[in-house]
Amino acid sequence: MTLGFYSNVSGSRQGGWSYAMHACSFFLLCLLLLPVAVPVFAEPADTLIDEGKAHYELKEYDEALQSFSSAVERDPRNPKAHYHRAKALFKLEKYSEALEGFDRAISLRKDYRKAYYRRGKTHYELDRFREAVADYSKAIELKDGYAKAYYRRGLARLALKDTAQAVADIRKAASLGNKKAAVWLDNS
Repeated sequence: MTLGFYSNVSGSRQGGWSYAMHACSFFLLCLLLLPVAVPVFAEPADTLIDEGKAHYELKEYDEALQSFSSAVERDPRNPKAHYHRAKALFKLEKYSEALEGFDRAISLRKDYRKAYYRRGKTHYELDRFREAVADYSKAIELKDGYAKAYYRRGLARLALKDTAQAVADIRKAASLGNKKAAVWLDNS
């Protein structure tokens, strides 16, 4: 009787040995394919990112961090997962960890303007004003007319006592419609 590779199961000693070898081979093949098959059934990183964004919007930063961290674990090469995880860390005032996350997002996607902007904010919170100016400048280079980046670069330049450049940046931000910049100019 023949059942695919299970031929001669009840036959001679040779047949039983052949069956055992085939069964072992099949088992080993399954073990080799298991890591490939598991992600098919796992929740995709983008779904976890969307879940984290929902928590983030509700100001549930711990829950957002959990979702974003799971997304990073699921897909460590996804720059959005690192970016959003870093945003949650920033909101939790874990600035050093946030900086690492923004660094990773940028290393995976060199033109990630939002990551440069957020990394600039993180540098600013850590009193690293020169690094903040450099990151805001890169964000502006990547998106012409980036009003928020002009405003924040102006604040960083003020911290560096570069008043003329700071006022120029804040004026530029106000001309682009940034309300905080307009208020700052009205109060100066």
